[in-house]
Amino acid sequence: MRCPECDYALWSLKAGPCPECGRPFKPSEFEFLANAVRFCCPHCDQGYYGTSERGQLVPERFDCVSCGKAISTDEMVLRPAEALGDRDAHLGTNPWLDKRRGILKRYVLAMFSGIGQPGRMMEVTPAFGSTGAAVGLAILNIMVASSLSVGMFVLLTGFSGGAMLGPAGMSIFVIVVTPLVYMFIWTAVTHGMLRLLRAKPSDTMGRTLQAIGFSSGAYVLAIVPCIGPPMGFVAWTITATIAVRAGQRVGLWKATIATMAFPAVVAVSVVAWYLWITISSINSMAQYNQQQPPTWSQPVTQQNWAPGTDIRLGTQGVADVLRQQILQGNPPRHAAELLGDARTDSMAFMEHPSAQPPVVGGFRLWDLNRLDAVTRRNAINVAVAAWPPDITAHRVGRILLTYHGITPTSPTDLWIMVQLPAEPGEDFWAITMNSYERFDRGNPQPALDGQNRKRAAAGLPPLPDMATILGNPGPWSAGDGTPPP
Repeated sequence: MRCPECDYALWSLKAGPCPECGRPFKPSEFEFLANAVRFCCPHCDQGYYGTSERGQLVPERFDCVSCGKAISTDEMVLRPAEALGDRDAHLGTNPWLDKRRGILKRYVLAMFSGIGQPGRMMEVTPAFGSTGAAVGLAILNIMVASSLSVGMFVLLTGFSGGAMLGPAGMSIFVIVVTPLVYMFIWTAVTHGMLRLLRAKPSDTMGRTLQAIGFSSGAYVLAIVPCIGPPMGFVAWTITATIAVRAGQRVGLWKATIATMAFPAVVAVSVVAWYLWITISSINSMAQYNQQQPPTWSQPVTQQNWAPGTDIRLGTQGVADVLRQQILQGNPPRHAAELLGDARTDSMAFMEHPSAQPPVVGGFRLWDLNRLDAVTRRNAINVAVAAWPPDITAHRVGRILLTYHGITPTSPTDLWIMVQLPAEPGEDFWAITMNSYERFDRGNPQPALDGQNRKRAAAGLPPLPDMATILGNPGPWSAGDGTPPP
């Protein structure tokens, strides 16, 4: 009988701290061959022999036949039977706890014991003082499996060089930390289930953690490409079930239910998550296909009232609806309110069919065009709420809206909107209440200055210069304008 920590011989000593390292010990945590150890009464030294499967006394408490005093297993002083030596008396040793071996040999033996004999491994593991060693072995098993898994991925995919060091290191970190967190939660759930099932586990949660940690050698199956991690977890669950049964001395079915409860919940959750991701991806793709920009078509308009110009029919349709609303004394707060009329659509504002659509209130303009009136109004309210109170102009795609402040009685030569150039060779086209005018894209300032003089005469603030308009999306307030000379 030797100390699991320092290998000091503990024969003929009462339960307590190890004289060498101070680690506490008690006789009941060791396992021996039947009848190989003599348990001596601490009062009169009367000897008794352990006859249980673990070589322990049966029963654990009784009155000494010689002195008559009540005694228990952990009060006894242990000595090997006269005919057996120290080595022969031991039932066996957990290879990971055998400090007489080198670390590599201990690890290899412990890994294979955890795979092939998890129950036996727990039978020879002292209940006290082995939890840290179990966690350490689990960390090592997880690190080995994770490193080899990433290495296999690198070899199979052909990645090499320093570019892989960062991603590979991050992958190892994630796939090491995740199983460790999983292991601790798994332990807590398993021990709780044992108590819930009234299985009466023979020891504390630390013993359950020992069982799960020492059986983690099966997780090395995670190195198998593609299917490795789930295969590793399944194998570990099986070996842990066997180890928990042996370590806590509970029935097979209770050990199985308790140990597999948490992995089953995780497995169902992962499958449900994958199904949700798959269904969401399918739905997103369907929505994406439905939300593709509409074909480049012109909205319905009464006539082409600007033949021979670069003014699009879509721009003309927007102008028709805008003129009508201004004459009615109900101009739109935002040009997006013009959507929904048969003469306008979202493409009228687009700079080019392949360009990114303008966004209003968090919605792409062509999506806004498809929304019901209430949702569209709410989105426009969001956009307008962010505007300054003294707005003079705003821009939607290639159309600059300058109608703010214009009333049915305003001069008819004031610009209500401007079609900005989007194609090579195009110029600016300003649209008024009853006409339109072109001004040079290379030198738009003279036309803008003239318009600002007319606005000043009408009591309206000036529009900003074209460099300002073309350089940002707006909107612009009175303070952004430059007074005409």
